[in-house]
Amino acid sequence: MLSFLLPKTIKLYHAPGFIKLEGPSSYLLKKVDSSRFSRVNTTEGIRLFITGNPQQISSVLIHRYQLVKGQIFGYRRRLRLVGIGFRARHNRTPSPVTITFIKNYIRKRINFSDYKHQQLALKIGYSHEAIYPLLADISVKVYRLDSRSKATLILLQSNQISRITQIASEIRSFRLPDVYKGKGIYYNREVIKLKKGKRQS
Repeated sequence: MLSFLLPKTIKLYHAPGFIKLEGPSSYLLKKVDSSRFSRVNTTEGIRLFITGNPQQISSVLIHRYQLVKGQIFGYRRRLRLVGIGFRARHNRTPSPVTITFIKNYIRKRINFSDYKHQQLALKIGYSHEAIYPLLADISVKVYRLDSRSKATLILLQSNQISRITQIASEIRSFRLPDVYKGKGIYYNREVIKLKKGKRQS
């Protein structure tokens, strides 16, 4: 049995099969096996006791820590647009779109016919803008790098690490970094080694 201490800023509510974490700015409802943990109120905060084999306990502790950290600080992912004329635009009045992205090297197509939240419009070298719809619980900000005239830095923020990682990966799949010219959508601080193209003799 291991224990996990929740900060005082986090409120915990649980029902059979569900757990709710309420932070300073948002809350998260999660489906869990409630028979594996119990709670004790202390002066320092709420302490969770988790039972099970050591390997399962460690994975549960990591997952709970990620949930709590997301409620307190949130998770961020930054994307950079590298290429001439590349820019991003945050659209708060979205229109119905059909997006195509690459997941596990398979091209997937999703139709968002009734989407009423927000969109991220990307100008990344195609004849049209790439549109990615976002839910209301995802915070999006677009910045300019250094003294550039166009916004090329995208900041995504959410309280769930799995969602923010998936969204960043899907947006990046619109234009994966080119290993020859270096154009594309990069994770922040991502560096790729460029290959030499064919030379005409």
